[in-house]
Amino acid sequence: MLLSAGLAAAGCSSKAKTPEEAYARFSRAVAAKDGGALFDACDQTTRWDWMTVQKWHREAYDIVISNYPQGPERERELHRFEKGATAPSARELFKADVADAMLPQLAKLVVLEKPTIEVEAPGDVAEVVLPDGGRVRFARGDKGGWGFAGFTPDAEARKTRAYHDLEQVRTNAADYERAAARGAR
Repeated sequence: MLLSAGLAAAGCSSKAKTPEEAYARFSRAVAAKDGGALFDACDQTTRWDWMTVQKWHREAYDIVISNYPQGPERERELHRFEKGATAPSARELFKADVADAMLPQLAKLVVLEKPTIEVEAPGDVAEVVLPDGGRVRFARGDKGGWGFAGFTPDAEARKTRAYHDLEQVRTNAADYERAAARGAR
């Protein structure tokens, strides 16, 4: 009994080997209104971008705590990075920031009949063609797994913003350190 439960849990986290499997995983997540399962159904790029956002928010938060002097700027920056820094995982951050708001809108992308799937050359992108002509994009990652690619542009933009935010926090922290050193003389 314990072994079969472990295998079932392991099977849930395995990657989708085809666009059809990826669409089925995406559809189950949307139908269940499960933001965590939606994150798991996303393509590799989207998931990795969210992991990077969380990592960089955590780093920015730590720098602010360590280097910014008490005051309104410190409090504002702590508040800005707190959600990402304190989220237990990128999956949980995604659920809080995106999934809960998007799940109702994604419901129209789930169809009951077997969908038509078109694979684009060279075979790393596929689109599910909906009865109304709409399309749902899926991508294959470096490790071969397929996932929903509809959040990829947003995730990339968030990652880029998180990078620039972290660089600005580093610059500000260095400025505060230099000012403190000058003040100590």
